[in-house]
Amino acid sequence: MIYDSEERESEVDLVYYAPSVTPSSIYTLRTLAGGLICFAMPLELGKKLGLTFITEIIKEKFPELVKKPRYGDWPAFSIWVNHVSVRTGISDEDRALTVRKLVEVAEAGDKERFTKEFMSPGHLPILLARKLKDRRGHTELSVRLMESLGLKPFAVFAEMLDFGKSMELNKAREIAKSLGIPLLRGDDIIRLVGDEE
Repeated sequence: MIYDSEERESEVDLVYYAPSVTPSSIYTLRTLAGGLICFAMPLELGKKLGLTFITEIIKEKFPELVKKPRYGDWPAFSIWVNHVSVRTGISDEDRALTVRKLVEVAEAGDKERFTKEFMSPGHLPILLARKLKDRRGHTELSVRLMESLGLKPFAVFAEMLDFGKSMELNKAREIAKSLGIPLLRGDDIIRLVGDEE
């Protein structure tokens, strides 16, 4: 679990290493966490696939809708996709398959394969991680954490929700302790990986 900071969203996300995601992982994300299940990768790899931020796309048709959220950062969202082989795209199996295939094409930087094997809109939003010096959201924190551990820079995560609101840090801490899940603060990760890249 990763808690960003009091100055941002003040939310805890349940985070998985994307190459290891299974249908069981997706089930846990939607039942234990409950927030939007997202796939995150570095912006530089997204660009190789021809991706950009969704705000850039929306600006062309509805510029008046493009606004910064209350916490002050531009969103990390790009487009929503399904792999072409899924049935509807929403099931645990379908989303796990979409994640695994995204890891393959993103790691290869294969734009042709990406456009051939994926469709949009879909049920899995892609998030593009900026540098930590530019943004310190869950997208950046999770991707840079994976890199610092010598893993591929791909993460899947969802916000921890409670009834009617985001889950309080203390409650998330209790769940993390009971399930043996490490809970890191954004500042912990920044100290580990460094602020400037």
